Amino acid sequence: MRAATLTRRLLLVLGSGALAEDFLVGYGNYPYDPVCAQSCLQAFRPYLLNCSNFEAAKKPFDPLTPATSPSCYASDAPFLTSAAWCLNTKCPDESIAKLEAYWQQGLSGLKTVPPKWAYSVALDRVNPKPPTYQLTFKDVLLNQTSLIVEASYLSSWNGMTGLYNEEVDESKFGIIILVVAIGLPVVLTWVHVLPFAQAILDRINPYLVYPSIFGTFHTRPLPFLLGNVPSIGQSLYLAVFVILNVLLSAVDYKSLEPNAFYLTQYKEVVNYICIRTGAFAFVLMPVLLLFSSRNNVLLWLSNWPHSTFVLLHRWVARLFMVYAIVHSITALRIYRAFEETPWWYWGIVATVLTVALNVFSGLYIRRPQYELFLISHVVLAVLVMVGSWYHLIGWYAYLGKTIAKHNTLGYELWLYFAAAVWFFDRLVRVGRILRWGLQRARVTELGGGYLRVDLPGVRWGAEPARHVFAYFPTARPWTPWENHPFSVVPTSFLQGVVVPVPRAAKPEPHAGDEEKQLATSHASSTTPPPTDEAGVATGITLFVRKSAGLTSYLKPNSSLLTLLDGPYASSGSTREVLRCDRVLIIAGGIGITGALPWVHSHLNLKLVWSVKETGRGLVDAVDLGRVATKDIRIGSRFDLDALLAEEESAGWARVGLVVCGPGSLCDDARAAAVAAGRRGKTVFELEVDAFSW
Repeated sequence: MRAATLTRRLLLVLGSGALAEDFLVGYGNYPYDPVCAQSCLQAFRPYLLNCSNFEAAKKPFDPLTPATSPSCYASDAPFLTSAAWCLNTKCPDESIAKLEAYWQQGLSGLKTVPPKWAYSVALDRVNPKPPTYQLTFKDVLLNQTSLIVEASYLSSWNGMTGLYNEEVDESKFGIIILVVAIGLPVVLTWVHVLPFAQAILDRINPYLVYPSIFGTFHTRPLPFLLGNVPSIGQSLYLAVFVILNVLLSAVDYKSLEPNAFYLTQYKEVVNYICIRTGAFAFVLMPVLLLFSSRNNVLLWLSNWPHSTFVLLHRWVARLFMVYAIVHSITALRIYRAFEETPWWYWGIVATVLTVALNVFSGLYIRRPQYELFLISHVVLAVLVMVGSWYHLIGWYAYLGKTIAKHNTLGYELWLYFAAAVWFFDRLVRVGRILRWGLQRARVTELGGGYLRVDLPGVRWGAEPARHVFAYFPTARPWTPWENHPFSVVPTSFLQGVVVPVPRAAKPEPHAGDEEKQLATSHASSTTPPPTDEAGVATGITLFVRKSAGLTSYLKPNSSLLTLLDGPYASSGSTREVLRCDRVLIIAGGIGITGALPWVHSHLNLKLVWSVKETGRGLVDAVDLGRVATKDIRIGSRFDLDALLAEEESAGWARVGLVVCGPGSLCDDARAAAVAAGRRGKTVFELEVDAFSW
């Protein structure tokens, strides 16, 4: 019973910040300022006034229907004079103007209910001075000008000071977490402009950036589809971020005794852990959505690829889940008396769905059932945000706070930020689709499970390492929202090639649309590609490998409705690769579509391409006549170590290594680049464009 009473007093204090604004606490929001005045009022709160509702006082605590209303506090003379004398004696360092402002807006608990007397008027009405009646803990009714119980004032001051310090820490630490999460990729990208930085980076890349932390697994998943292993470079970022979160979750808990809100120091610290982990979960929400979005501003400000941010998104999501679980467990220790309230239920909903979101996002579901994963992932993510919102708003309402009154504690700002990131990404996607409008594609079967999709009239330039998300809403009408990424290259790159159209081949079975790449090409089919008035092929061409997903529904068609969301940069490091003395391009299968733009972007390059026997139609459809140095193998693979050793022996100082293909090829090439880079004869600038999900 005593613990429940103290918890109710804590909620009263949380709801008493009449001077609060909806900013972060400590950064434009000072809900308990001045603490001396707040402590005076809190020390008087346990006493009933002549105008109190004595029947309500007998019932369980409910901030929505308190025994003493704001209008009662604002009009009761003994309370006003007692409070005025307490402010006069306990706040000697505060200006009269500040005390007057607090008196008008904070005394009753509502800004809209000012007291009937100004502070100076109430102080003048104190008679005698000082008051002669000393309140005790046994008193129930405050019906004359009285002196505060000193022990009650001290415990209230300790409780509010400790709570305020904790909330300021949450704001400060939350800002630090957000700045590090967003700022570190930008800083690490631009560090190369420092003197001698590039030489240092060249030395450490084969040791601290390129390698995987577990064997050669990185793009290809671990056995049993347990997930993808981060590289050492990605792991260093994650280590910094996780350690930072652990430290900021564990430090600077200050306990002040005696305390009006907690029976023990243990419960005080547990409550601080509860509210801090809940706040940090909200802080991570915009980071989560930013890392997963296609229109991530960090893709423009850094040279980190989208695949890296998606991997980081998964790990940040796990940290978010840990925060939600710890927040819920500690809440059970402190707020168990409120388990029947709506805000408690919404908190349970948000936590349970957060766990479900992580469990059902594993590669063991994402790979075989990608479409199901995608829909459930979006729905669950929205429900987590909705649950978090109603959990917070319901808690505010229980404290007598609303966003409309501008008296919140600022936690909703993190949710606003998250929603802004999500809506920005979606709006830009829609804008890109509207920008290119309704396209009509010509689909041609190439054999071996490969398709060619021509889209005339789309001119995106010839920059390498770009992709587009293509929608084919009429191919599978019951899932018109489904889309997949494909590499982008101008159609003019394949001008003059005549592609024979063999009998349609049966699609190869595959667990998801992983080998789906879309490339612009100048190849023509038996039906020539669209040309402009000068006879130059225009538009883009998409090469697609049919598999078990959406692409299995693509069939020869002379006018297939297509929507394009793009183009997007696959990586921001293309400039570093193109500055190299030599570029070695290694492609596997349909990965040639990602390699084609590189072929036309550097004068000194070598292309090696291995493709299965079933890919002969694809080889015929790709024009590589202008590539002076190339090696194309059908049905066999390359010795990657030998390829890199050959470049070393040629004496090149800096070689850009571009790898486009399946996960196994990309990981083997990564391992070969690490081994060659550690030998130190040649610097290899690695760029991986993998088609894996």
